[in-house]
Amino acid sequence: MAFYESIYIVRPDLTTEQLEQVNKRINAIIADNGGEILQTELWGRRQLAYQVKKNSKGYYVFNLLQGGGSMVANLESRLKIDEDILKYLNVRVDKADRTPTPLSGADERSGRPQASAAGSVLDDLDDPELGLPEDDDTDDEDRV
Repeated sequence: MAFYESIYIVRPDLTTEQLEQVNKRINAIIADNGGEILQTELWGRRQLAYQVKKNSKGYYVFNLLQGGGSMVANLESRLKIDEDILKYLNVRVDKADRTPTPLSGADERSGRPQASAAGSVLDDLDDPELGLPEDDDTDDEDRV
């Protein structure tokens, strides 16, 4: 059995009861195909980067799954035709990481998601140890 991370976005105009019904349908599909849900996180209603099916917001749901490839194939075919699902993504992962995701709001002290300790990629652009090429004064015509 393999592990999968599944994220799907549900229409924003659904009530809480309707959202729970959608989640129960998805859970039933997974269970009927021999899969198991190890972890579920509701990330809440969030702004989309672009409009999807005339919606600019959506409810995000994250699931950590265990099952076979046929389970994921059946799940994707059902997600594709469900009118309440705007988008979905299923990814196979090597191991089941049950630590809460940053979007789950796991940092209860401040009420905000934790920032990564590594810092931003943009912070490293000025680092001389990266070996980034220096700007040279050659014209583009000289390059072949």
